[in-house]
Amino acid sequence: MTNGMCGWQTAETMRTSRPHPVRIGRNCKLLKACAQPGGIHFREEIGSDEEMNCYLFGRFEANLKFEWRFTEGRRISMKSDRPMGQEADAEKSRRQFLQTGALTATALFGTSIVAGCGGGGSGGSASGASFLPSAANPVAENSPALAAASSPVPASNVAAAPPEEASVPPLEKNPAIHSFSPALAIRGNVIVITGAEFDWDASVSFGEVEATEFSIDSASQISATVPESAKTGEISVRTAAGTARSAAPLVVSHAPRSAKGYKLAWHDEFEGKAVDKLKWSLGTSTRDQAVQTADAVTVENSVLKISTYTDPSTGKHHTGWLITRGLYELRFGYVEASVRFASRPGQWGAVWLMSQANKSVDPPNPAAGVEVDIIEHRAVSTGNKDDVSNQFSSAVHWNGYEKGKTISRGSGQQQLPEKQAFSSWHTVGVLWTPEGYEFYLDGAEKPYATIKEGISLSPEYIKLTCEIKADSWAGLIPSGGYGPLGDSANATMEVDWVRVWQP
Repeated sequence: MTNGMCGWQTAETMRTSRPHPVRIGRNCKLLKACAQPGGIHFREEIGSDEEMNCYLFGRFEANLKFEWRFTEGRRISMKSDRPMGQEADAEKSRRQFLQTGALTATALFGTSIVAGCGGGGSGGSASGASFLPSAANPVAENSPALAAASSPVPASNVAAAPPEEASVPPLEKNPAIHSFSPALAIRGNVIVITGAEFDWDASVSFGEVEATEFSIDSASQISATVPESAKTGEISVRTAAGTARSAAPLVVSHAPRSAKGYKLAWHDEFEGKAVDKLKWSLGTSTRDQAVQTADAVTVENSVLKISTYTDPSTGKHHTGWLITRGLYELRFGYVEASVRFASRPGQWGAVWLMSQANKSVDPPNPAAGVEVDIIEHRAVSTGNKDDVSNQFSSAVHWNGYEKGKTISRGSGQQQLPEKQAFSSWHTVGVLWTPEGYEFYLDGAEKPYATIKEGISLSPEYIKLTCEIKADSWAGLIPSGGYGPLGDSANATMEVDWVRVWQP
């Protein structure tokens, strides 16, 4: 093809800046033959793959004139009369330029053409459609596309459009998010977003944190890596046409970076109206000064609540235990929970792991099973001497519970940051690997405690418990007890969710 075969009709300015190749269609031979000799100078060049899909590389700006050369399929090619000049303008995109040009050509010639570099097959849009939108919905009267399409041109070059083609279609459709998977994710893992009208210039955000690693798989699918700084929140996909937001939030785990690649293995969000008996069994025994009862355990507004109370008719204290023994047990992984406490003297709450095989043996063998206290919280110290309501501890215990035989390693008393309290929600977690245990609070990058002894190699089950013991490490039981069930004097432990992630 030679320049003598080109007939100029109008001109547009194309400005774009893309860090990655942008696919714009097929028939690269046509584009290369007409566009590059005409003066479009890209930072790199127009490229193509084995399927003849055309790509634009780099940052460029060029005043472009259209050349209408009707080849098979009524395709157009592009040509420029001068090379790149000024700073890139983020407000104009390759898509807008191509669509405006195609609409102009439609108005000029009264025929449907495909914009871009041939535009057929899988080019341009991942759905296989051209950059021309459907003619079913006319564009608004003040649309830039309509203004461009009605630009004056020499009458000798205009072919009258048939009445049925007089309406000008809209430039673009708003994107939509239909679903995403998984619904719970660790930072650094990949989320697959499905929807519609995703284009090659789309951007993705997680909880208002923009993703820097993602791929536009098709017009209906995006694969994006959850950023390290992402927090639980809605997913948004932004295109030139608008912004789509997910109906539900993506729940981002507080798992440490070392758990990158882990997948959700088990969880309970407590979304029903009662405890899920397929996940938990309730304690019914008596331990120290507490009678375990199902009445102490309730679920409301997606929160599990374990109450410690005193029966005024008997003077007995009651509380609740939940365990996954025989229902769910894990071997290695990251276990986390969102908790808050309203502890009272003589009482404490805990999230922990336990093995069915934690027994005393000679020599001690932690591989057989270990008690892993992810968090223990109490209000006061022994004898009610110190207020420790903003403190917590973690520990591991093995070799059974015979006096003098139990071996323990712990974090010691840990203090919440200044002005924080356990009356607010906190995320606690333990990363259990063959190398040891790492304990985390509120998504911190580094663990507050690391224990490399007492490593269990046996399956462990999860426990959510409250306990009472007179004059123990948690202090003295109040003389009036903890009030009847539902009273403000109750000691409570609340759990928003429990999740387990594994490699």
